[in-house]
Amino acid sequence: MDPPRRPLARRVRLETPEHVRLGYDLADLGSRFTAMAADLAIMVAVLATILFVTLVVRYVAGAVLPAWGPATLAALAGLGLFVVQWGYFVLFEAYWDGRTPGKRLMGLRVLHSGGQPLSLRGAVVRNLLRVVDLQPGVTGVVGGAFMMLGRRTQRLGDVAADSIVVRDRGDAETPWPEAPHATARGRPFLSEEEFALLSGFVQRTAKLAPDARRRVERSVMEALRPTLEEHPRLGRVPDGEFLAALHDEEAARRGGSAEGYDPQAAVLVRGRKPEWDAYRELVADARKRGLQGLSEGKVRSFGRLYRAITADLARARTYHAPAAVVFGLEKWAGAGHSLLYRAKRKSARPVRRWLASGLPRAVRSNGRAVALAALLLLGPMVATYRAVRADPVLARSIMPAAMLARAENTAQGDIDATYIDVPSGAMPVLASGVMTNNLGVAFAAFASGILAGVGTVALLIFNGVSLGAAFGLYANQQVLGVILAFVSPHGVMELTAICLAGAAGLVVGSALLVPGRRTRRTALIERGRAALSLLAGSAALLVVAAIVEGFYSPSALPAAYKFAFGAASAALLAAYFGAAGRGERVGHGTST
Repeated sequence: MDPPRRPLARRVRLETPEHVRLGYDLADLGSRFTAMAADLAIMVAVLATILFVTLVVRYVAGAVLPAWGPATLAALAGLGLFVVQWGYFVLFEAYWDGRTPGKRLMGLRVLHSGGQPLSLRGAVVRNLLRVVDLQPGVTGVVGGAFMMLGRRTQRLGDVAADSIVVRDRGDAETPWPEAPHATARGRPFLSEEEFALLSGFVQRTAKLAPDARRRVERSVMEALRPTLEEHPRLGRVPDGEFLAALHDEEAARRGGSAEGYDPQAAVLVRGRKPEWDAYRELVADARKRGLQGLSEGKVRSFGRLYRAITADLARARTYHAPAAVVFGLEKWAGAGHSLLYRAKRKSARPVRRWLASGLPRAVRSNGRAVALAALLLLGPMVATYRAVRADPVLARSIMPAAMLARAENTAQGDIDATYIDVPSGAMPVLASGVMTNNLGVAFAAFASGILAGVGTVALLIFNGVSLGAAFGLYANQQVLGVILAFVSPHGVMELTAICLAGAAGLVVGSALLVPGRRTRRTALIERGRAALSLLAGSAALLVVAAIVEGFYSPSALPAAYKFAFGAASAALLAAYFGAAGRGERVGHGTST
């Protein structure tokens, strides 16, 4: 029985590096939105569970917790909420073969457009851009419009990650129809190659014009004549009639099929099915343990059988095998392809190489974008600072009331007072809150680059204006040193990280504005990968900066220590980005 097909499903053919064509049905708009709705429902349930458990532990078991317990619990809850919000889709798709629970429910899977399993890098790119695809609000209008207009039902995140969403063939057994076992009627006259030539002619003869059919008949007869010199009917009937009768005779001699089952396809299924079954067992074993978990002998067998099944797939198509046979071979060839190209388990060594040389080289190679991002952040900051200094009333239209009150209160007290008083027990909460907020800003700066860089530019300018207004406000109150002492330890790292995230967004936007000799789609894929290294560096810096801001910046240490810490971090970052990785081979260790 042929596998069920959806009459309206769009079919895509992907060619693997082994030149094997695999067919997939693209996921339709409705199934993708249903899968996303299911995933969002799961996310809401997880978020609600985290909040509920936090409240229960805080108010029910709070009395028995140590002094630092409530703050640590709140900090962990904040990090958990952030991971669910930003990491749910990334982690599931990267480490569950392109599926989330919602996609599995709807029978969907994400692949790269070449048929390779979705990589971690692809999962990050397509899901960070989800924040743009979901606009306006969470309606998903932007992503839905792109899916309807594109040939491959791709949203913006899919275009940038070079990914497609297909109907998952699943892990269930695909029953291949048994080839009929008719009794052979004597020894075949023709070899396999000659019978293939004859079968191809008979199958196409009705589609040929009369003149073309006669020319092909003569060619086939000339090719077969040496083998058929003693055939009793040779020369007694017209060539076309003779060839048709010969085909029927040969099909019968080969134990050929009834009900339209091509004799060659029948021979293929009968002869190759034992190896297909052995291959399926190896695939099932490798899915559980990975190819690395198989013995050396099994890995060699897997490679041999994979090459054989891809060749059988090509033969099955040539022989016009039943759809169920072709579908089954496609499915298991695709399963083997996914196992061969599945990303290897990550070790710490590539990450160390990337930190040692890949990241600084990426910053230097994208120096113009980094410089432009710094100008868009620091330029408005300086301009706003001067404007607020010249017109103190302007600060009241920019800064929130809490910031205005804090500056005034600081001016009325000791000039060496701490910018913000954070009890030691609350420091984990501050660090967690700062970390999640700043990482969210960095991710948004990267994602909004897909809007031709406009969103990234707006975000950098907005942050620059906010910083300049805050510094101007404190300067007008004659307490600028207080806020600078607080900002200095973490500020250099934080501002550098924002510039890197902004540069990542600008690199993505440049693919749409100045793609060069590439198409915009190709430029977006290539530059999106390059920008991801900048974003990863930004995230690493923001994590460190948040820890410093939560535990060191609000401490009661003298301001001189804090300024020294800031100066040292500036010098280290300058040396790191300026000198690290020079002299090494380009392209080595740059992946994230």
